[in-house]
Amino acid sequence: MDIQELYKLYINDVYRYLLSHCKDKSLAEDLTQDTFMKAYLSLDKSPPNALKAWLFKIAYHSFIDYIRRNKRLDISEPAFFTNIAQSVSVEAEFLQNEDKNELYNNLDRLKAVQKQAIMLCDIEGYSYKEAASILSIKENTLKSHIFRGRGKLRQLYNKGSVER
Repeated sequence: MDIQELYKLYINDVYRYLLSHCKDKSLAEDLTQDTFMKAYLSLDKSPPNALKAWLFKIAYHSFIDYIRRNKRLDISEPAFFTNIAQSVSVEAEFLQNEDKNELYNNLDRLKAVQKQAIMLCDIEGYSYKEAASILSIKENTLKSHIFRGRGKLRQLYNKGSVER
């Protein structure tokens, strides 16, 4: 498979994944381009079996590299999922956005590795094996981070429901 086919197939998935991390459209676009450039440069060396997981791993490392280069990351609120069907009422769309914002705010309160593990497995739909490969950790370690992260999320949601 050449880079153009890879780009057409996975550009939206990689972009959404990076946007969920950096919460900045222009940065997500830059990191997406950087991801596909790195993929292009290493595609000839050893083509992987799971292309999407491989791209997500490159994207994750591009994001981490960016954070390391720019220690202070200014995160502004994104306009998520602009492609929501027009048949949805404004009230339902507002509530849906509030739920997403609450989820992402709670995810931001987790340890970074727990957030990554939950996002890859629960939001992006990767298997434990694929997510562990992307994060370069053992599968059992990933399961432990997911278990602890979900427990912390549960506590955060229970705490939020009492405060309301």
